[in-house]
Amino acid sequence: MKRKWFISVIVILSAALLLVGCGGEKEKDSANTEKKDTGTSEETFTLKVGNTVSEKDPFNVAYNEFKTAVEEASDGRIQVEVFPNGSIGETDADVLEKVRANTLQMGNTTPNCLAALANMNEYYVYGIPYLMSTDEELNTVGESEWLEGLNEDFRTATGVKIFSGGGVNMGWFGFSSTDSQIDKLDDLKGMSIRINQTNQMIALTENAGINPQFIAFSEVYTALAQGTVDGMVTNMPLFYSNGFYDQLKSILSTHCGESYHFYIINDNFYNSLPEDLQLILDEKVAELITRTRELEEGYLDEAIGVMEDAGVTITEASTEDEETLRKIAIDKIWSDETNSLTSLDHVKKVLEILGRSEEL
Repeated sequence: MKRKWFISVIVILSAALLLVGCGGEKEKDSANTEKKDTGTSEETFTLKVGNTVSEKDPFNVAYNEFKTAVEEASDGRIQVEVFPNGSIGETDADVLEKVRANTLQMGNTTPNCLAALANMNEYYVYGIPYLMSTDEELNTVGESEWLEGLNEDFRTATGVKIFSGGGVNMGWFGFSSTDSQIDKLDDLKGMSIRINQTNQMIALTENAGINPQFIAFSEVYTALAQGTVDGMVTNMPLFYSNGFYDQLKSILSTHCGESYHFYIINDNFYNSLPEDLQLILDEKVAELITRTRELEEGYLDEAIGVMEDAGVTITEASTEDEETLRKIAIDKIWSDETNSLTSLDHVKKVLEILGRSEEL
């Protein structure tokens, strides 16, 4: 009898302990779920960032600082991997497509690429010669409510988010020659010059008496070395960072065009981040924009110094030559929707934002 009583007690105690154990496990699961729901999960995210320029370019110097800042601010919950030199994304358009496909999560690209992907010709205002002629004007338009609204439309259409706060200008265009000394615009007449294949630049160069040539960017160095072209047009720092200056005798710097870039991120990836990590990313991208703009200023001076030391003559276009090119742009491009690639209303909108409506 005592033995039966003892066994009964053991069974009751065991059942009680089992219930306590289950209750404790249930509470633990509930706590984990609550932790995830509040966005404080310790899940880590890998942010692959790609671009087309060399490691020494200001974009990549700033990206590496961005990597450190993001990883520290997120306590390692965001791990950043930077892929320079076109290692993932050979062109600006390719970088955009890779971000859209989430092969890369983040990168930088040009307004022309944005326009082509989403069929939003408003972005082509950035390629119109002399519509914007200073970094300040580029940034004013890039930070405007008008452009921020376009960026939201782009995000909806493509699944790619454009970070607010404007972009960064890689540099203003220069005309170069492999064999001739270029001191003024007239020196370029009749020369075969490789340009970006856009209606805007075709119209500008042809009306200035230049023979535009179209060659894939990856083949330009060889074309210069072999004399396939007499020279090329690109932004001033790129002559340096990509080594084109090795093949050049002279460069005429102008403000006829620029290489403006916006920072982009895959929207699904961005939305998958907890809110606190989104805020960190927004803050650090804003710092990235400011930092890259600062670095570009110093890099231009470095580029000019190295190229001049290598024997390249660099001449700043005269006010008269800039005005000649600007008049061509106004007469042949601004009001011609075939050449401008956008509507006259969009051109006028930019002038309105800049307080220059009287110019057209």
